[in-house]
Amino acid sequence: MNFTHCIRLIKKPTHGRFFAHSRNALTVWFAIAAWLPLVIPNVALGEETWTLERVVDRFLEVAPEGQIFAAEIQASRGALQQAGQWPNPQIELRADDRLGQEDGNGGVDLTQFSVSQPIPLSGRLAREIEVAEAELKAVSTSKRYQRLLLEARAARLFHTLQLSVATLKLAEERLTLADILRDAGRRRARAGELADLARLRLDIIREFAKQVIDRAEGTYNESLTEFRTVLNLTTTLVPNLVPLSPYGPIPTINELEAELLRHPAVSSANTFVEAARSDVALKRSERWPDPELKFFRERDFLGSRRENVTGVGIGITIPLWDLKSGRIHEARARESEARAKVQVVNRDLASLLRKSHLHLTRLVHQTAEYREKILGPANKLLDLTRKSYAVGEAEILSLIDANNTYFDSRTRYLELLQEAWLEAADLRVAAGLSISTRKEGVVP
Repeated sequence: MNFTHCIRLIKKPTHGRFFAHSRNALTVWFAIAAWLPLVIPNVALGEETWTLERVVDRFLEVAPEGQIFAAEIQASRGALQQAGQWPNPQIELRADDRLGQEDGNGGVDLTQFSVSQPIPLSGRLAREIEVAEAELKAVSTSKRYQRLLLEARAARLFHTLQLSVATLKLAEERLTLADILRDAGRRRARAGELADLARLRLDIIREFAKQVIDRAEGTYNESLTEFRTVLNLTTTLVPNLVPLSPYGPIPTINELEAELLRHPAVSSANTFVEAARSDVALKRSERWPDPELKFFRERDFLGSRRENVTGVGIGITIPLWDLKSGRIHEARARESEARAKVQVVNRDLASLLRKSHLHLTRLVHQTAEYREKILGPANKLLDLTRKSYAVGEAEILSLIDANNTYFDSRTRYLELLQEAWLEAADLRVAAGLSISTRKEGVVP
């Protein structure tokens, strides 16, 4: 199942006609308002278009977390390489002081040379390999889940910048129209066609629009700075983003729940159970000590004679006091803990998946309903009000209210679009689905 959906560009709809017979500056405003889109396109300039997939791939490429993942895997591979190695032999050299012998000869003489080698017969080496293999597998599957979390972070970075770009564009249009409306109102006030109260209201509307654009610029600059920093881009790059658009379609809950069986978090939890079970077997094997084979050659003085003795011996530690019972009980407890964590992971993922799916479904429905029942009528209200005002059938305050209603509704609509895409990012994490085009086995 392909969970990645391309972001669609929305064409600008046209509304109404120009008013050729109007002779004031409001004609320009009417013309601009007639072409206002329901979704704000991106106005940033850049050579290449940044999509969600591209942002995710770039983040996985430059994220320092990738180095942490690589180090963890290399460490586990090193542990696997070390596991199952035979213990090193031990060499012992012994020298005795022979002063005071019967023949009157003295000095330091080498009296003993020995080599001892532990013989692993308990199966401990095989158990060590099993533990190391299970831990390497657990680390690898855990890395896959961490990649999903990084993808979600990159998606939030991308959608945040998308919203700030669209909001800034909307604020710029709002300020432009406020300027036109204020200037036209001042001319009508000087001509005695507009009351001072209405003119003052236009001045306030313009100042409010200026405050809105100041906030939008600040938010945009902050989002852009974070985007450049996190993705390790040049400080002069102005990325060209695909615009916010309605999200959809949404996979069914049955399709997503089927993906839970392959979720990396579930796989990782299961591999930790395997590692814990192998560790129990390892601790049991360590309960019985390995024998030690010893070869020695001894040279000694007996009066005036010198004798050489060669022999082979075997030794073993008797598990009389330390039976390793505590370590075995600890390993069994770790295994039980790992099994319980599997149940917790399955429960939490299923709950999160259903909750996120319901939330995304609601947001998609709410966005479509908002566009149809609020944004569309707000646009129609503005169109009808400006037409009525052009022929003298509507007051300036009615036009101002229609203008504010429209821009406020468009702002909320953009926020709903972003909320849906952010929830979709969380849903992908819950379902264990990746949108990255980078190969899973490639470590950034």
